[in-house]
Amino acid sequence: METDQLIAIDLFCTNYNVEYSFVQSLGEAGLIDTIMIQETRYIHIPQLQKLESIIRLHEDLDINLEGIEVVHHLLKRVETMQNEILILKNRLRFFEGN
Repeated sequence: METDQLIAIDLFCTNYNVEYSFVQSLGEAGLIDTIMIQETRYIHIPQLQKLESIIRLHEDLDINLEGIEVVHHLLKRVETMQNEILILKNRLRFFEGN
């Protein structure tokens, strides 16, 4: 497996000054995807923005893991609804144009 799109969690934690156990618990909760390669746990680089956002929620707003799960769930629902609204607007424009 190519590791050019992966970053070791321990390296991430060192650079961001975050507890390894916190990132590990995020993986166990299903908030981020991790992968184990030769006894080292990695995170996919495209997930870094999501992980940074979660860390800000945790550190800046003092939200615990359960709260982060709720916020993440609500944000996904809002995104889904925004996509549905966009689809409905496009349909409406189509029918208004005819």
